[in-house]
Amino acid sequence: MDPNAQVAKYFPAAQIDEIPSDLSKPRHIHRQFDADQLRAKHERYLVMTEIWGAGNSDAERRAALDSYAAITDAKQDVVDLLDLFLRKPLNRLPLSEIEFAMGELGLADAHNGVLSKAEKDALDRDGYVNLGPLLSAEQVRAMRDRYDAAIEEEGASAAHSKGIGRIEDTVVKPMNRDGLLDPIFMHPRLLAAVRHILGVHLKYIGSNFHCPLPGYGHQGIHTDYMWGVREEAEVVNAVWMIDDFTEDNGATRVVPGSHRCGLLPIEDVVSGEIRDPNYDHTHLLASAERG
Repeated sequence: MDPNAQVAKYFPAAQIDEIPSDLSKPRHIHRQFDADQLRAKHERYLVMTEIWGAGNSDAERRAALDSYAAITDAKQDVVDLLDLFLRKPLNRLPLSEIEFAMGELGLADAHNGVLSKAEKDALDRDGYVNLGPLLSAEQVRAMRDRYDAAIEEEGASAAHSKGIGRIEDTVVKPMNRDGLLDPIFMHPRLLAAVRHILGVHLKYIGSNFHCPLPGYGHQGIHTDYMWGVREEAEVVNAVWMIDDFTEDNGATRVVPGSHRCGLLPIEDVVSGEIRDPNYDHTHLLASAERG
């Protein structure tokens, strides 16, 4: 198929009519907030980070949250969100299908050999690891076709942000009727990486197809979590590259070691100032090394 025609199939979902002529200009807007709103969100997330880091157990975090809730100017949205995470019936889950799969794959043992020592060291040191090709060429081709068809079918209903074709929770939708997308959350090497970081007791959150079109891929550095974490990790993300990721077409940016700094680059604010999309984030790595 003509590449231009293939990209055009994504236009309704991306809410655009054509590809911009100037692809060097960043157009992506992560959130539609003004500067004061961004700073207010930044301050709330700093409070949540402080409360979560006040203890190493849920009981200690609950005590810190209760103390915060008692002050006059406590933010109710902060209290409500952290309360949701700390309610006993919700913060521990029974054995799940994923945990069963871990047992069947021999991943219950922390010293399993599914990942090499170098790969585990990379996760600890850098916060990420390249697991290499995990899918066959046939699987990748079938996934591309499935996503292309789903985007075309959903059209504007898949709209997320301008210039981005996106489908939410792909593995629980009918588009995964035959299990084609199961490796996205059940591949043994992926589960081994998750197990190394989170242990065996965990919850599958979801998987999303996210496809920025040419000219709309320049996003700010962010984390997919709601506050900074200083000790044990709370979430693991996996990026599946079913198209080539290169410097020329816009690869995902990461800051190696930033997971160890306990900071959270919230929205588009850095140190209280609105961030330029090309901001140098090496200070996060320096903070991680000092810690």
